[in-house]
Amino acid sequence: RQPRRSLAIIRIWGPIIIHNNMIALKNTTTTLALLVSSTATVGAFTTPRTSFGPSIISAPVLQLQPIAQRTCVSTPLKLLKNDMTTAESKPLLKAVEKPADIDNGKNDLIAPTIYALYTAALIYIIYQLRDAIVAPTLGSFALSFVTGALIWDNLIISIGSFFFKDIDTNPKKYQILKWLSYPRFTFHAVGVPLQCITVAEMGKFAGVGFLQSDIVQTGIMVAAVALAIADRVKFAKSPGIEQTIWDKPPFGALERDLVKFGYVEPDFAYVIPAIILALSNLLVGIAALKAGTDPEVAKWMIFAGLSAIIGNALPGNINTFSGNLGEAGMQFGLLEAARIVYGGM
Repeated sequence: RQPRRSLAIIRIWGPIIIHNNMIALKNTTTTLALLVSSTATVGAFTTPRTSFGPSIISAPVLQLQPIAQRTCVSTPLKLLKNDMTTAESKPLLKAVEKPADIDNGKNDLIAPTIYALYTAALIYIIYQLRDAIVAPTLGSFALSFVTGALIWDNLIISIGSFFFKDIDTNPKKYQILKWLSYPRFTFHAVGVPLQCITVAEMGKFAGVGFLQSDIVQTGIMVAAVALAIADRVKFAKSPGIEQTIWDKPPFGALERDLVKFGYVEPDFAYVIPAIILALSNLLVGIAALKAGTDPEVAKWMIFAGLSAIIGNALPGNINTFSGNLGEAGMQFGLLEAARIVYGGM
């Protein structure tokens, strides 16, 4: 009878004991899983809180790795530290597929709007030139041509940054912007040397001695044309232009929001005509001021020369904007001088 009673007890209480033990084991497993998950959350800072299940132990454990090995490599990388230097950024650049795509943390419309304002200012200048030039010459034509070239230059940079942000993934837009950019370089390169003829004519009007000679005037004309041709021959032999890649400026540089093209192989020779033009304006203006024939023309020529020199002399990523501003200032100074020289005032 005793064995039968024991067997009955086992049959009644056995499943209950086993069930309670299973519940205890399950609770223990859940507690351990919670501890592991919490550790993963603290260690990796990325593990989300999840419901506990059969695979809860293994899933968070896979994320237990040093933060340094999980550096973000997404593109674009959102960096809002405007004071970060290039040296500080080098470790992060290695982890980014396209350093040029790094977000500078600024509104994307600021940079192209600046170029749109330059365009508007130059349109005003060329509109005023139409009324200011009463006695057209080769010099006045060169002044108008360069102003028009600068309008195109700033306009293409502006609309490129407004409407062609996706050229990395849109081959058709890439080709359109590229073909629109070729005249930027050609008009600018041809026109800038020719504007030296404008400076020579203004200097002659203002009484600069050596510019009174017709031989000197002709020589300047020939030299300007030769320099323009040599520049374009050099460009024709080069690899051409490509989309500008912003891999050198600091992360916070405003120019990172510009979408434009530049020379594949930048060469100092390409900027020589601009340097000659800026210095010519300044030196001829100083000589005209000393001559005293027309101080007003002299002062505006000096203003034009200083605008171009200072604008293009500013360092780093500031130069991207100040250079074009300096060119607009130069054209404004020459507009005011043209009112006197070509307008018969």
